[in-house]
Amino acid sequence: MKAILKLIDFKPRVSSDGVISVLLYELSESWREAEVDNNIDSLIALAGNTLSTNPPEANSYRFVEVEAPGSKVVIGEGGVEGVETVLIPVPGYLRSIKFIKVSGENPVVVHEFKPDSTSIVYDSTLSFNKQLDYDLILVETSELSRIIFPHELLLERVRVGEKKARKKRRKRSKKVKTRARRRKTGRKKRSRR
Repeated sequence: MKAILKLIDFKPRVSSDGVISVLLYELSESWREAEVDNNIDSLIALAGNTLSTNPPEANSYRFVEVEAPGSKVVIGEGGVEGVETVLIPVPGYLRSIKFIKVSGENPVVVHEFKPDSTSIVYDSTLSFNKQLDYDLILVETSELSRIIFPHELLLERVRVGEKKARKKRRKRSKKVKTRARRRKTGRKKRSRR
């Protein structure tokens, strides 16, 4: 069965409107036709093999998408330095980022950021050039919308590193320990019968 194999790369860039700067991604993709068996396992194997033979460049993401009639598999890998939080769980085309202040029951848009060109949003960093008073952020993409609260912007980093080896407890040999006890108490060694 024939399938379409896509290599999708996300390369970071910073976009700014004078009030905020946002880390966004530029999309570049290439695709070709591939031959697969008529099951999902062959799609997964093709995607995994393609990703392992074509790893992402440093400081970028790479997704491999394999699509056959009635089935689709997407596997991704990579990372970007300096990213603070995930704005949208699935990469999508950014429409706008709205900063909203809620007064009573009426939400008011304090500031709206629109990208200057077609951009992808996923994990990101928001930096403010001017002080904004807002209660929540609404991120809108072509696929979905998500509300983010201010305390979610800086999440604690997951520590990835080597675990320290535990120190082994030093045990004294029993003979030394019992001899020391005998000396203190003045008892003699008991014989077994």
